[in-house]
Amino acid sequence: MKLNHDEMHSIAVDIGGSKLMVGIVDREGRVLTKEKEFLKADINEDEIMDLIIQTVAKIRQYNDELIIDGAGVAIPGLADVDKGVWVYSCFTGIRDYEIGRILSSKLNLPVYIDNDVNACAYGEKLYGVCMNDNDFLWVTVSNGVGGGIFLNGELYRGPFMNAGEIGHLIVEENNPAVCPCKNKGCLEAYAAGPAIVRRYMEKTKSVSRENKANLTAKDIADLARGGDSKAMETFRETGVYLGKAISHAVNILNVQKVILGGGVSLSMDLFIEPLLQTLDKWVFKDANPRLLIQKTAFDGDAALIGAAAICKRGVKLYDERCT
Repeated sequence: MKLNHDEMHSIAVDIGGSKLMVGIVDREGRVLTKEKEFLKADINEDEIMDLIIQTVAKIRQYNDELIIDGAGVAIPGLADVDKGVWVYSCFTGIRDYEIGRILSSKLNLPVYIDNDVNACAYGEKLYGVCMNDNDFLWVTVSNGVGGGIFLNGELYRGPFMNAGEIGHLIVEENNPAVCPCKNKGCLEAYAAGPAIVRRYMEKTKSVSRENKANLTAKDIADLARGGDSKAMETFRETGVYLGKAISHAVNILNVQKVILGGGVSLSMDLFIEPLLQTLDKWVFKDANPRLLIQKTAFDGDAALIGAAAICKRGVKLYDERCT
């Protein structure tokens, strides 16, 4: 008897730079339940796997009546989608980890993986503000910066399966900071959460180290909204850096929309004006007359919903091969 997958659900796993989110998502992209765990800075592959298994067990304990037909995992960094391998993450240092195979054996479910930003883009196309758009760029600004590209209604991966690395476009050449990828002047080294903290700290050298030790980009956003001039300046600069990189991507790709997501996008009110001003200065307007910049429909759940979307895609492709 053929299974009715519309009545089934996905385990969704979002591995971030500083947190792990695990949830159960239905076939309409609704998050039914989720659990969040924080990741230590030096966490390794085995520790991540153990935490995933523990968190899945926790959410299934209270939702054992739901039928699960697969799991999707959104990973930070490069992914071999076909082999289920986490190829590399410059933020964590994890390399060549067979996360798909190992997790599948532990959950006794088919597991599908993808780069987290590609997953977000796919989720936005399937369930979000891009359901009626065939050409768009999804940009995550969080602990890192990445891009997912949809062209002609399909996720574009490139010949080496790693298209969309907008975080490694060069946006600063004057005494540039070193990026986690080891290059200098990358967008990620200036607009990601840790970079926002670093730039704010550089502007406020007179503030005691004790008061700055545990700062986050969200803390600096709160300071900016409270009138801290250095925090406001930091976010204005963030908008300029994002605008530079996005303008280059738009001039090449000719997309109709750019969707912003990730934790830093929750502070979009603080940097959207300089971002748009920079786009107005740098984008070839005659070629891109109706460009729209928009925030994701899913806020902090974008990668979780994206993970469920890639699971749904994987199950569909499997069914098509078997018929």
